[in-house]
Amino acid sequence: MIAARKLMQPEVREKMTASILETLSQLPETEKKMFIWKHYCGWPVERIAGVLKCSIAEVDRTLRTINAMLSQQAGRLLT
Repeated sequence: MIAARKLMQPEVREKMTASILETLSQLPETEKKMFIWKHYCGWPVERIAGVLKCSIAEVDRTLRTINAMLSQQAGRLLT
């Protein structure tokens, strides 16, 4: 609940946004596309894999890795 309260603070949200954007900017282009297509465009993993001509498992694994990185960063900012 403390984390939720912290997220209500504009400066914390700004830091969180900056952290996410910084992480995404450092990703290889293909991984960045995977994340954006999944989380902003709402594409299913199967569609992403088809467009990028890679396996569903690879897309799923990559997205889990990126999400874990972002989750760790969020945790650090909220503690």
